[in-house]
Parts: sequence; structure tokens; C-alpha cells
Amino acid sequence: MNPFSLSQFLGIKSGGSLVSAVLLAGALATGLTAASDAGAGVVVAPPAASARASVEVFFSPGADTDKAIAAQIAGARNRVWLAGYYFTSATIAKALDQAHARGVDVRVVLDRSQVTQKYSSATYFHNHGVPLWINARYPVMHHKFLIVDADTIGLGSMNFTRAGAQKNAENFNLFRRWPAMVAPYAAEFDRLAKESVPYRPGMTFDDDDFPAGRSERQE
Repeated sequence: MNPFSLSQFLGIKSGGSLVSAVLLAGALATGLTAASDAGAGVVVAPPAASARASVEVFFSPGADTDKAIAAQIAGARNRVWLAGYYFTSATIAKALDQAHARGVDVRVVLDRSQVTQKYSSATYFHNHGVPLWINARYPVMHHKFLIVDADTIGLGSMNFTRAGAQKNAENFNLFRRWPAMVAPYAAEFDRLAKESVPYRPGMTFDDDDFPAGRSERQE
């Protein structure tokens, strides 16, 4: 699947089929705002043409989206920060582990469901020393985004799961060479991490504190 330039607004090709300009507008709208404590959106200016910014659009199933995400992680030089709801993809988990092993700043924040989910990658990350936090602040921490270095952000409907990449009808978009779009997501990731707790096997959470915030119960 080939990336398209943001200037190609009237005819966007994705996987050999023509995608309407409305799709790009929708994809951009997904990424043009980021939540803050006050609930206000963050406006991100379009990049200059000289920046050579691109967006690569993936539709599951059949797009090998998990492999594309793993390849993006493999090319990371400085950081890979990932916020996800469900995470069971061995392909992406291995790529994160390898990036961590070569000294990249890898951080993962997952929803509290991954503490007890049977096939969650949480245990894998813990056993391989990949920094992992669990967020239990909300009914669901439903983010699905990936930050690579200072200029690439990936986001969409797809969970970081095998089913999301190979079975479900999903989308995932990689925005490259767009630092201004990465910045609000990096701030959101930092906020999520600060309100989360480091993962440890067997951890549980106290539902009595919900929704103001759950506290970890030591067991």
C-alpha cells in the first residue's frame, strides 16, 4: 500500500482502489484534535508542501497492517510510544521488544482489561523488560495510537491485535513527517502515563473508586 501526499486531495489511491477525498478529510479530522483536561480541541496546522508529509491508509483485513506497524517500529531511532486498548499482536509486540533492546525509548500504556485478558501481551512486555503502564482511570481507555520518533503518528480504529489486522473491518493510518501532529499525541500519552500505574503480574484494581479514579489493590 502506497503513501499519498496530503496535496493529492481529489484522487487518493489506496491499495490500488480510488478513495474519495472525503476519506482523507475524515482521517485528518480524527487526528486534528486531542483531548485535554478542559475538553478543548487542539488545532494542528497542515504541513508545508516542502515537508513531504504523507499519509498511508490501511484497511483490514488483507492489508498486513500489523506488519506495516512493525516495520515502522523497526525504523525508529529515538522513541516508540504506544497507547492501546487491546494488545495481543505478537508481530507488533516483538517489534517493540526489539526496539527496546536496541536502546529506543519504548513505552506502552494499556487499558486495565489487559491485566486479566487471557491473550494479552502485558505479560510478554513485563518478561522482556518493556516499560508498561496500566490505565484504570476510565470505564475504557480506548486509545489506539502509536508515536514513532518526533514526526510519525499512527492511529485508527484497529486494536493492536491479530484479529484487528487479519479478521476485522478496520482502518489504520500512518502520518509521516508531520511533527506538529505528533506533538499533541505525545502530550496525551504523557498525561495517560502519569495517571497510570506500572504493570506487575497479579495486579488488581478497586472498582469502588470509579469513576473518580481507581486505586491499585495490593494482593
